[in-house]
Amino acid sequence: MAGTSSATPLWVDPYVVGIDSRISARVGTGNHSLEKAVAEALSGGQRLRAVLALLWCELVSGDFTTAIPVATAYEFAHAAALVQDDIIDGSESRRGDESIVKRYGLRSAILASNLLLAYVPREISEYGELEPNGGQKLAKLFELLGDAYASSVLGEFLDLEMARKNDSSESDYERMIALKTGALIGASSASGVVVGERSVNDRMVDVAYRFGESLGMAYQVQDDLLDIVGDERALGKPVFVDITGGKKNLVLIHTAQCCTAEDREFLAGISASGGRPLAETEIERARDLFARCGSIDYARKVASGYVERARSMLDALEPCEARGKLAELCEYLTDRKY
Repeated sequence: MAGTSSATPLWVDPYVVGIDSRISARVGTGNHSLEKAVAEALSGGQRLRAVLALLWCELVSGDFTTAIPVATAYEFAHAAALVQDDIIDGSESRRGDESIVKRYGLRSAILASNLLLAYVPREISEYGELEPNGGQKLAKLFELLGDAYASSVLGEFLDLEMARKNDSSESDYERMIALKTGALIGASSASGVVVGERSVNDRMVDVAYRFGESLGMAYQVQDDLLDIVGDERALGKPVFVDITGGKKNLVLIHTAQCCTAEDREFLAGISASGGRPLAETEIERARDLFARCGSIDYARKVASGYVERARSMLDALEPCEARGKLAELCEYLTDRKY
């Protein structure tokens, strides 16, 4: 997250440095292509899940360093999910560069994803030695991780299912993003609480989970919006690439409810275009249609609602520096441009 945008809070840097140092110590030195693929899968990115774990740990304990291993575990899990996502979608680019599957091939991409997942339990296992309540904490951490990763897999499946049909509802989309994106961010936040407190506090764990889940859902809606209205140079990929790949989002779903049959046929056509680059006239027609239906503003309103829901989770907490940073992250994610 550090250094990715002028809007990124400067205080994020020390948190990211801690995670990056841990990752560098864990992964290989690039002696062969598989190690290089793993290292590249972990490069860039915003470290959102990791930073949230650290902040929630700091909020309950005053120190974020205890959460560095579990925060790193979620970075490994997230990177593995991104590699798998590119394999499923056949994506040739990621973060403005070649995807792992494009650069190293399908077999190496699968193995890189497996290796990334192998690092996850190794990071979390360290908490079994914590006193007091190391065993209780370890059990809770694996429960959160297992449930969240299973949810993200189901969310990815639902995303594919929605791409195959034209009658997806807003509730379908909300469930999909809660599973695909919200679950891992929620679990990472909750895990910071688990390792930071002396014993597992289910109420605080639930607050942190729901905060992260809501923030993750806002992040996904914003990500889908950027595919439509974002700047290609900032995004590092063409706009409309998700739509032409068949992905459904809130803007498409909302527009389909208010446009004409002819317009719906046009949108179905570009969604079924197999990822081909759209002509500028097609992009302008789609954007004009979205604007006339108020769908872009509607999606922004929904994203803001998720952010407000996350922010409301902080209201009952005692004021402290970490709580202020969590609130500031809410603002950052609302305004991000990529």
